[in-house]
Amino acid sequence: MVELNRLLRPRIKLIWILLVIENVDAKIALFASGSGVTPPVNKPPKIWLYTSVAADYDGALLLPHFLDHYLALGVRLPQFLVVVNHNPLKLESKVDEVVAVLVKYGVKYRMWLDQYSSEKLMKIRYEMLNQAGWNDWIIHADSDEFHDYGMPSVVNFLAKCDEEGVNEVKGTYVDRVSTSGNLTSIESTPDIFKQYPMKCQVIKTVAGGRDTKAMAYKGFWRTDRGNHQVLRPAKAMTYLSGSPGPGLESGRGIVDGEDLYSISPYARYPEAYSFLCQQNDFDEEGNLKVQIPPGIKCFTDKNASKIPKNLLSRKSKTAIVHHFKWHSGVISNVKDRLQYYKGDAIATVSASGETEVKPRYDWYTDSEKLLNGASPEAKLI
Repeated sequence: MVELNRLLRPRIKLIWILLVIENVDAKIALFASGSGVTPPVNKPPKIWLYTSVAADYDGALLLPHFLDHYLALGVRLPQFLVVVNHNPLKLESKVDEVVAVLVKYGVKYRMWLDQYSSEKLMKIRYEMLNQAGWNDWIIHADSDEFHDYGMPSVVNFLAKCDEEGVNEVKGTYVDRVSTSGNLTSIESTPDIFKQYPMKCQVIKTVAGGRDTKAMAYKGFWRTDRGNHQVLRPAKAMTYLSGSPGPGLESGRGIVDGEDLYSISPYARYPEAYSFLCQQNDFDEEGNLKVQIPPGIKCFTDKNASKIPKNLLSRKSKTAIVHHFKWHSGVISNVKDRLQYYKGDAIATVSASGETEVKPRYDWYTDSEKLLNGASPEAKLI
């Protein structure tokens, strides 16, 4: 009996250790690296697709084209992460049609009943993206954004990125417009690329907006509110922080804004990242203006060579985003956003005699530029 106990003891200890590790987190076991605690990788990595659909406008018309496009690229149905936005005050909504399309394709979705706001959607996005594993890929595409990775399979493209150590893919908009320039209605056939064959730069040249987007990135990254870029680790804590008190602005400039840092991978595994601080992260006296997690060292260009090689840093390549925004539904959509973003803006005169306007969200000007880019006759100017 003594000999039997001696033989079994190591096995019992091993089983106990495995049970403890399994219960650290439902799915993630942690291991120590040279820089701290980081999650293990999944092999092979999954490819997720995140999108949001505007059910109150032309979302139902775009959706079949969108789903067909990404299924053809090789994204699997179980990895679609879809948010359906519907404002209950919109009585003429096409939400039933959107849901019918998703059910037909077998795509699960999350219903979001509220006035659209990119700030509100950002929190929902961060919550949903936590389903992705640490080294999984996240394809981030609005329902009017059709990615072109230069090859038929996004699976092969992202596998090549893994081989090269690339962890984010940046995209440049190619706006697709009808031959006439009119904001025509989206039809089920022919292929949407044939319906809008003209390649233009409407967002940049006409609307004066940013024409770059984050197309795909690893599960350890998150992007800014407009999904224009991956957040630098050194910027993440400040940008994602909530308002420090009633009536005060969050790190994103939102009064009474919510904390999003705590639901980001930056908060869960800060030791895994390379914190490279830029010149604009410091004030004139050389003090850091950005928040850095406790115990984390922020490197600069002067000592960047000392950054441990195992820490995560951004490495990107580029591709193309075909942008199908310029159709008949864009006018009512942008008008609605502009009205909400401006809110009950009140013009006031300061002591210096200057007129000041305080909108609900400062980025209402983006919607204003978009609206000014189209004529009353529903044609691009």
